[in-house]
Amino acid sequence: MHLRAIISTLALVCACESHSIRSPDEGFLQRPRYLNYDEVTNLFKQLETEHPQLAKLRSVGRSVRNRELWALEIHKNAGNRTLLTPMFKYVANMHGDESVGRQLMIYLAQYLIRNYGEDDRVTRLVDSTDIYLMPSMNPDGFENSQEGLCESKPQYVGRQNENSVDLNRDFPDQFDALRTGTMLSGRQPETVALMTWIISRPFVLSGNLHGGAVVASYPFDDSNSKRAYGKESKSPDDALFKQLALTYAQPHPLMRGGKACKADSFDQGITNGAYWYEVRGGMQDFNYVHSNCFEVTLELSCCKFPTADTLPQEWHNNKESLLRFMEAAQWGVKGVVVDKNNEAVLDADVVVVGINHNITTSNRGEFWRLLLPGEYEMFAAAYGYQPSNLVKVVVEKGRTAVQNFTLHRSPPETDASKTVLNRTEPLFDRFGFMTNDSRLFRHHHYEDMVQFMVDFNTTYPNITHLHSIGTSVRGRELYVMVIGAAPHKHVPGTPEFKYVANMHGNEVVGRELLLYLIKYLCERYDSDNRVTKLLRTTRVHLMPSMNPDGYELAHEGDGDGAVGRDNAHDVDLNRNFPDQYVTNELNSRIEPETRAVMDWILSEPFVLSANLHNGALVANYPYDDTPPGHHNQENPSPDDAIFKYLAHTYSNAHRSMHQGLACPLFPDERFKGGITNGAKWYQVTGGMQDWNYLVGGCMELTLEIGCYKYPYGRDLPKYWMDNREALLTYMEQVHRGVHGFVTSTIGRPINDAKIAVEGIGHFVKSHKDGDYYRILLPGKYNLTVEASGYESYTREITVPEDGVLELNVSLMKDDPLHWASAYDFGIGENQYRPKYHTNQELYSLMAQLENQYPSVAGFQSGDDYVSMTLRWLKITDQVSYSYIL
Repeated sequence: MHLRAIISTLALVCACESHSIRSPDEGFLQRPRYLNYDEVTNLFKQLETEHPQLAKLRSVGRSVRNRELWALEIHKNAGNRTLLTPMFKYVANMHGDESVGRQLMIYLAQYLIRNYGEDDRVTRLVDSTDIYLMPSMNPDGFENSQEGLCESKPQYVGRQNENSVDLNRDFPDQFDALRTGTMLSGRQPETVALMTWIISRPFVLSGNLHGGAVVASYPFDDSNSKRAYGKESKSPDDALFKQLALTYAQPHPLMRGGKACKADSFDQGITNGAYWYEVRGGMQDFNYVHSNCFEVTLELSCCKFPTADTLPQEWHNNKESLLRFMEAAQWGVKGVVVDKNNEAVLDADVVVVGINHNITTSNRGEFWRLLLPGEYEMFAAAYGYQPSNLVKVVVEKGRTAVQNFTLHRSPPETDASKTVLNRTEPLFDRFGFMTNDSRLFRHHHYEDMVQFMVDFNTTYPNITHLHSIGTSVRGRELYVMVIGAAPHKHVPGTPEFKYVANMHGNEVVGRELLLYLIKYLCERYDSDNRVTKLLRTTRVHLMPSMNPDGYELAHEGDGDGAVGRDNAHDVDLNRNFPDQYVTNELNSRIEPETRAVMDWILSEPFVLSANLHNGALVANYPYDDTPPGHHNQENPSPDDAIFKYLAHTYSNAHRSMHQGLACPLFPDERFKGGITNGAKWYQVTGGMQDWNYLVGGCMELTLEIGCYKYPYGRDLPKYWMDNREALLTYMEQVHRGVHGFVTSTIGRPINDAKIAVEGIGHFVKSHKDGDYYRILLPGKYNLTVEASGYESYTREITVPEDGVLELNVSLMKDDPLHWASAYDFGIGENQYRPKYHTNQELYSLMAQLENQYPSVAGFQSGDDYVSMTLRWLKITDQVSYSYIL
């Protein structure tokens, strides 16, 4: 009996322990079906809403049919990747009718999120890896495909995108001749979106999911041999790629055999791409050649679009492979490359001796180098630095080696980059651009300018919005490019900034700089922390040309002429705005370009602006003119100190403006510190900067950014480098001062509330959403907010040294009910139906108060001779004590 009891107890313990092991949640496999575009969108948005720490939904770009190319980021702190956490991606459904991978990505997203914190392996993977899952690179093709078809439709409908292009033949190929234009020119929107995503982010490992076979295919996909198949094209990391392919193939019950599909025979379920058949313009080779990312193409099913009832089995066939392949992102070596001041070195090469393929550091100085177990010699090198010492690094299976490098500046004559063989191109060139365009630094006439803006709007649709605010006299559109995380409309709490250029048609440098700035901001978004922060917190409006008609009349090489300066009506647009002092022949009739800009300024809550001109080198601030009879003297605005600060901000960041040197054409004209009050320099009536400040509520400078009005194209790179830092620094000032929301006490936004600062005779107004922005220097101020129908609000504020203060203000309705609520304990009868009371009514009210509040109120009436004549209400915490006269 005793032994039997022990056995029974052990059995019970074992049973209890077996039940305590939780099976992974795979409830998503019930009622299997393929989700269409809208269903995937809704599901991923729901996952993001329900798990905001784990999931962030990103749009990489749009398809031909304007469908978002969704990528779901999954990480323990999604949106805030910690240093040295590797980035991994799966991209599926590149061919729209190869659909198994698409649905597996949907399953994988749910599997990782549902089992995070419950399953140790999933938790470890999500904690240590920044995972991106893209179910469909070709959503248009998927919508054109048909479930149950194992081969593509005639003319490859569904396989290709909406423009009938095979996306896996559309990438730049290392063996193709160079094409004209940029690397992005002439490619499909889906391809462009993926190219910019791949190049601009430090992905480490990737899988591209296809269908029609069951095999893991690794680079290279083609060669110089021009053979259709049967000859390997090995990459420098061939051994590593083979092991990565095996990592996926071996756990797969069908793939590892190599004979899953008819006529297939793949040794161990893997193949070199070119050996199988050559693919020119494939995505996996582009990843390896043009970025730090190692990619393998994973063919998952013999039938391209099998019926949905097979999906649970496909999930079970691939689940372990999907997980193991993601875990491979931790193979090899990681670290940071810094200089002697411990500052990150961007685009440094990390070299493994004997492997002719380098990877480069991210914008945070970090690197990941996938390697097989073994001993390696490594060093780091970067342009302008001496190469680091050669170090030996041991990579152990199942562990990530950490190796950091410190670089020291080289003497100017030493070019450390020459020690690096087959250097991978840096993420950004010396001008700060990601893609090299040999035709960039030239003068863009109207059609060229428009095409430039259209191209970048098409390439970066999620952060740009291109629109026309009106037309010129000759009918040319006045285009504005809006750039920001939410470019299509004002986001309450996000300030609006603008640059306007080419107001004088023959002053052209600003026009070109704004085109370069479009390229710079777009290409560096999500890759450069500074640009990313700016665009996520600011909506930037760029108008390269306010006077396109005048530009077409001007000519290159004009240093100080007037041809093309005016619009097609021979009107100087910078004399055509309403003026605070005079109306004259220059501004009595508003020109179409002026009217369009005025309407545009009043349509957005612009906070800060600059108007780019040429012909001098100075930052000019308001006012531009003076009252009649006061000529040739300074006319400061109420915000003179702030305007001087803003002008110095641009001038000091410019490579030479702050020196105050004279321009060759005007040798006697010097500006101390590179700034000037407009009226002190010379009188301008009807100028745009004063109108912005006085009517538009926007602080604007006029920036003269070059001594020559229409310099030769060969000089444009210098102008860009002279002004690049200044353009960025000035934009960042839009956040300086105090900002917040003005609402009623019940939370409704108040439009047109005045925000005034004591001692500064100028106010700004709140926007329709209640948000306001008031640029101020650090210091203490008395700030008053007032709005019609509301009580005003005043308080002392302190703008800190970092220059940013948030202050939300609630205003109370200026009516009896609200006054009673705030100041009279809500006793409405004191405000409504007022009247004079008779003695008897007063006595009755005092008696009621005694009855209602006996502990603090006593009505003295008839108790003695005095109270018989004079009656009163005694209010005290000692009401029961006798009252002594």
